[in-house]
Amino acid sequence: MSGAAPTLSDLPEETIPRRRRFKISVPLTLGIVITLFFLTCAVAPRLVAPYDPLSFDYDNLQVGPSWTHLLGTDNFGRDVLSRIIWAAQVDIQIALFCTIPSLIIGTIAGSIVGYYGGIIDAVFGRVVDLVITFPFMVLVIAIVAVLGPGLNNVYIAVTAVSWVFYARLVRSEVMVLRQADFAAAGRVMGYSDLRIIFRHLLPNAMIAVVVYWMTDMALDILLGSSLGYLGLGAQPPTAEWGVLVSDGKNFMDTAWWMSVFPGIAIVLCGTGLSLLGDGVADLLAVKR
Repeated sequence: MSGAAPTLSDLPEETIPRRRRFKISVPLTLGIVITLFFLTCAVAPRLVAPYDPLSFDYDNLQVGPSWTHLLGTDNFGRDVLSRIIWAAQVDIQIALFCTIPSLIIGTIAGSIVGYYGGIIDAVFGRVVDLVITFPFMVLVIAIVAVLGPGLNNVYIAVTAVSWVFYARLVRSEVMVLRQADFAAAGRVMGYSDLRIIFRHLLPNAMIAVVVYWMTDMALDILLGSSLGYLGLGAQPPTAEWGVLVSDGKNFMDTAWWMSVFPGIAIVLCGTGLSLLGDGVADLLAVKR
């Protein structure tokens, strides 16, 4: 048969391999870049920060942004940029320590509730109703107020509340997957319930959980900063974005940079994690 061989563009779309049509989106790229920047600041602040965040310089009190101090200095002469960079270490820690325990507890509880259902599901439903009755922020503040200010108590308070949301998400995914043919085949072959749950159902349910986890980290950074602003989170002289915003709120007329730039850091980091979560959701949807 004569003629040139068909090219990729001549083939029907359904015959083109999926990996050739896969493309990393711009939002995902931005999310990765922003997140990696803040992770670098959190992991190696000494290599990124130009000054010691706790070093006082009484000759440069509340100096505006300049080539010497790119983001200015605070009321003690401390470099604002250095304090923002060191604060990334605390806020990334908040994002991880507030979400990972909730992720683990919620995933285990949700998978068991979703698989067995029945009275366990009924009890879990009442727990969910009890938690969502109160606004999340108010409930966390109430728990921290009882336990006392500090990051460790913030982790306990957030975990005590947010595991329910992970469990509800995993429960809904497992309830659908347990009706699948591979789950039925596992039961016919005599596999134990734990093996079916944790080796077959849970791995297929984790896509939605991972995407939610990334978005939840952004929300927990905002939550940790809010508690720091209120004096319930990280305590001075620890550099934390919410604490930095609070420190500068009384100097907005004379030294606006003390609060504005830490606030911008909160927005950027949260935006980066949100873009990363949305990008991963699109990426995994293509692969499925």
